[in-house]
Amino acid sequence: MREIQRGKCFIIIDDFLSEPDFSAAQGLMERATFTRRESVISDEDGPAFRSKGVRFKEELGSLEVGGRPKAYEELGRAVRARSDFFGEASTDWNRIAFAFWKYPAGSRLGWHNDAGRGRKGEFILFLHDRWRPSWGGELKLIDEEPQPSDAAEDAESDLVLRMERRIERSTTSPVAIVPRPNRLVLVKSDTVHTIGRVDPTAGDTLRRSLTGFVSLSPERSAGPGSAREKLTAILAD
Repeated sequence: MREIQRGKCFIIIDDFLSEPDFSAAQGLMERATFTRRESVISDEDGPAFRSKGVRFKEELGSLEVGGRPKAYEELGRAVRARSDFFGEASTDWNRIAFAFWKYPAGSRLGWHNDAGRGRKGEFILFLHDRWRPSWGGELKLIDEEPQPSDAAEDAESDLVLRMERRIERSTTSPVAIVPRPNRLVLVKSDTVHTIGRVDPTAGDTLRRSLTGFVSLSPERSAGPGSAREKLTAILAD
């Protein structure tokens, strides 16, 4: 595991999991049930496939409760260890929710910012065996703190056009992050980003990831809860 790049709004960690843990995470993905999902951003994006979601309380970052997949534990550690990025557990966030995603050739996800719902940020762990840079599918983002919106942006109802307006007003160019296998990317909330279209040359190779959000839930737990209560499965929204 090695942090190779850090910006204002993102962190890249390569070789995030050990080889056995990476293979185990791939196994979890292979056994998951997926549902075809049309993009909520743009009709031009094409479909993707999403598994059912899993949600943990902030205790994911500790090892007091055993029996969870090692990849989940490592993600919890990575989030908890970067309080300068996501904030302090329990105070700034108390929930980690994630799901597996697969993007086939021809699909993308348009510009958006994943703001609201108490989100502090998100993470993406790439789980394919190999990925050629020419296959596209990059995570592209604007590495700057959110700027105050202008009147034209506030008046625009189309999300993609609002995001494009922010990009046009930006003082920097997008950062393109190649979806290298076993690469973890942490992204702050309200960062404008997109998933580049997967090139047809990828063939049957799918862009595979474990993607999730770090957030503060509307309600707070009244107590520590049981081990079973610390892990709850949630249906896909």
